Amino acid sequence: MRKNLTGAVLQIALLVIGIPVVYLVAFPFGLTAKSLLPPLGLLAGLIVSGVLVKRTNQPVSGPLTGWLVFGAAMALALVL
Repeated sequence: MRKNLTGAVLQIALLVIGIPVVYLVAFPFGLTAKSLLPPLGLLAGLIVSGVLVKRTNQPVSGPLTGWLVFGAAMALALVL
């Protein structure tokens, strides 16, 4: 698979998987700091992945970093 296509698939997968996970994790807790971490993590992951794709020559590194940011926010939300 070409790198551009792989990067695009990873970015779309972040949206497709991230949005339902945010709904499942964030909304049962009500509006608290813990419930705001997953949506902010998803947003930060998408922004970071978009910025890194533009700045580097490796289109796969951006979405992978976006996944890492989203995973870190999810882990932090589950630990708190």
